[in-house]
Amino acid sequence: MVPSAAVTVAARPSPLARVWAARWPIGAELVLFLALMVVYEWLRDFVAVSDPVTPLGHALDVIDVEKALGLFVELDVQDWAHSVPGGEFVTTWLYTLAHTTGFVVMFLWMWFRRRRFYAAFRNWFWITNGLAVVGYWLYPLAPPRLTDLGLEDPTKASLELGGALSWFQPFRNEFAAMPSMHFGYTLLFALTLVWMHRGSPWRWLAFLWPAAMLFVIMATANHWWLDAVGGGACVLLALAIVNPLTRSLPQPWRAAPA
Repeated sequence: MVPSAAVTVAARPSPLARVWAARWPIGAELVLFLALMVVYEWLRDFVAVSDPVTPLGHALDVIDVEKALGLFVELDVQDWAHSVPGGEFVTTWLYTLAHTTGFVVMFLWMWFRRRRFYAAFRNWFWITNGLAVVGYWLYPLAPPRLTDLGLEDPTKASLELGGALSWFQPFRNEFAAMPSMHFGYTLLFALTLVWMHRGSPWRWLAFLWPAAMLFVIMATANHWWLDAVGGGACVLLALAIVNPLTRSLPQPWRAAPA
């Protein structure tokens, strides 16, 4: 008897594996991105506290720590930014628009120019956001603009974009200062760019992005510099989590020099 030929059928990835690896059209990825962004914003609002006593108390603790380190600089940063012609305008609109524009551009660049590494990058981004929500829940913190330090809030009107987004303000968690994802995102993007361009001597210029955002978040009185430290910690912790979970995927931090 002649043994029948063995037939090997390649295992098809599960739907969850396809999502994790972003093995689908850009339309599906866009739907997922928007859905996760809605969930993220809803969770930010869900963990918000209504009583300002605790967040304001935490703000006093942050001030004490910064003073003990000799680095209580938020007032000086805003004073300097507003003393420069156009400084208030530039920092206000960088805070308002550069944040969203930055991650939209970065995600599109990764999808179209670094597709092999997109899934690992995207997973890192969303795990960072998940850790940030935990931070908002465990340590509600009032930003400098909500304290009695006399700092201005130049972004309130701009965040409403002439009233077009005023409907969103009731859902805004005013005490989600720690960690700062305005800084965290830019650090994550800068690290990705540095790893993606390890053959270029200009790659270190990418860190000007988070450095500029650190200045902006203080100049607009939306964050303490310690919030940026928290944002950076979320980024690095998320990297430690996502790294062993994406061994089968090409990862930005293992990319060959471009």
